[in-house]
Amino acid sequence: MIGTGIRRSYPPGNEQLQYRIAREGLLLSQFWPDAAPSKRSFPMRNAIMSGYGRASIIVEAGETSGTRIQARLAVAHGRPVILSRSVATSTSWGREYTGRPGVVVASDAAHAVELAVDLSRPLASQIEELGLGLTG
Repeated sequence: MIGTGIRRSYPPGNEQLQYRIAREGLLLSQFWPDAAPSKRSFPMRNAIMSGYGRASIIVEAGETSGTRIQARLAVAHGRPVILSRSVATSTSWGREYTGRPGVVVASDAAHAVELAVDLSRPLASQIEELGLGLTG
């Protein structure tokens, strides 16, 4: 999910990465195709991402980072939040969120991946129960 239109890359140095993601994965934008980045577009994007995902994994963020908006909204949406140990200990908002229901602190990257995989299992089970599995 990007904070610009799909015909824009921000920062411009990420243009090749954005093309690769579009080719090999999924590129989403809620903005008009040529929309430029703005002070408001990234918090709007973070709000959408907090609702789309099964969880928000926050690896790096400062005190005034827009990512804290996503964490706050994910908690409000009832979505799990996985904080890196550095965010949980080096920011006042990370320390405040630690211990809240649905907020988990990952000890390292492998632990964050393990937590994310665990969070995806219930959805996979629900899909199978509905007979919507992606079997070949």
